Amino acid sequence: MRTADRTVLKLDYFLAKQEEGPEYERSDPADDPRAERYKQEEKAPTEKGEPELPAQKVRTKIYELVHRGGRTFERARTAWVNPKIAEHLEQRKRATDWIRSLGNYLPIYFVGGYVRDKFFKKVSKDLDLVATVPLEKCKEVLTQLNIEFKERNNSHARLSFEVGGIRVDLISTTPEELLENLRNRDFTINAIAQSVTGQFYDPTRGLEDVKQKWLRSPNSDSVKAFESDPVRILRGSRFLADYPIKPHPSFLRGIEKTKDKLENIKKRRIGYEVIKILQTEKPWVSLKFLQDHDILQYICSDLNDMVGVKQRGPTHKKDVWGHTLEALKNAESSDLVLNLAILFHDVGKPSTASEDNKTFDGHDKKGAEITSKALTDLGLPTEIVKRVTNMVENHLFVGRIGTKGQPEEYRKLALTLGGDIDRFFVLTKVDAAAHKQDDQYDPNLSDKVKALVTKVKAQKPDEAGDEDLKKSLDVEYLIDDSLNRILLHDAGLTDVDYMLELIANG
Repeated sequence: MRTADRTVLKLDYFLAKQEEGPEYERSDPADDPRAERYKQEEKAPTEKGEPELPAQKVRTKIYELVHRGGRTFERARTAWVNPKIAEHLEQRKRATDWIRSLGNYLPIYFVGGYVRDKFFKKVSKDLDLVATVPLEKCKEVLTQLNIEFKERNNSHARLSFEVGGIRVDLISTTPEELLENLRNRDFTINAIAQSVTGQFYDPTRGLEDVKQKWLRSPNSDSVKAFESDPVRILRGSRFLADYPIKPHPSFLRGIEKTKDKLENIKKRRIGYEVIKILQTEKPWVSLKFLQDHDILQYICSDLNDMVGVKQRGPTHKKDVWGHTLEALKNAESSDLVLNLAILFHDVGKPSTASEDNKTFDGHDKKGAEITSKALTDLGLPTEIVKRVTNMVENHLFVGRIGTKGQPEEYRKLALTLGGDIDRFFVLTKVDAAAHKQDDQYDPNLSDKVKALVTKVKAQKPDEAGDEDLKKSLDVEYLIDDSLNRILLHDAGLTDVDYMLELIANG
């Protein structure tokens, strides 16, 4: 490193430390019999005017961007977070520290999702790396360091290994290919690479968009980005649901000019994005965005048919689609199976509506038929299709049977739902809460029925289907193992640029 570069880095470090302010150590008070009278439980500090954070929060370090003098760098600061998040952050820190030591042997960059997530205070589940040397050289170094790895070749060779419980994927490219790839990414926030020594490689000014919270394509050319791959529209809606960002005007213009190209995309590729949308923090945000911009029709025509279908009567205040989004919001869930059931629970209403839309007789059975076909077309695993369909078909059980049913009826429901009983009763509660209920409605009805079903299960666990319907099923594994392989095959991913994009945006 040149002397001038060292001087600049030292100056950046000094200024960052100055901005952090002095740190003080608190000494223990001297023993004093009066101290016990004033003893208080220590709580997390808060900003002025904000409520105190819960005592169960723990201190940890998070990273944030600092912009100064035309330069951007990251700085660690103390924050109070949930213990589970702190554990994940510490796990990620151990993994990245190890990767940085690997940088002593290989020229490698962190790319895509890991860099993006770090600055939106998210915890990535894996790390994606790019080495600017041949993959054979990477294999030699990993072997010398006694790191076990697996070679994979989903249209592009890569090495996979694990560090501190975090999965790492490493691919090889040249500096020129890396630069070109970053310039052709879907969005600028995904087009940032970071060297293991901390420097950013940001040819599309993605760091500025992170700061401004914009979702924007490189060069503000979303038309080009979406024509290259229309599925990027769905991916963009997912980012809106998972990150505190807003769509750039060029993003919205690009959608209007290219959304019709989604009609030619295979349903399984669309299904892959739907799965990821429903596992975001706020899936209803993405789904509302897709409906607002007339994109829902390309995902599932039956879902699109729910838009504008009025529901008459004292307990309904929104159309079928609006009610569904409100139920999804009330659930506050990132559980794929539950969110699928909520999304499709009223899908049978448009085709069973009476002339005045006062009744929807048989919409539960019809909805189950539609759900099974729609999810199969979208490429979801058969087991998940079955579980979601069962919940849709039985979602009126609480309202119809209530607490006046026979033991056999509760036993049959338990047998049908298996390990999804808890999810089912969340569905019934958020469904009811999304209605404008009258004075006769019992808000605790779902809990009362659940208690009766649980009692039946306890009496006859074998007959009641106590064994979960593959509760241990790892949804993420299914996505990687089946849907991702289908995605790669259907998209014809054969070049380094597309593979780098898939890794970064996944």
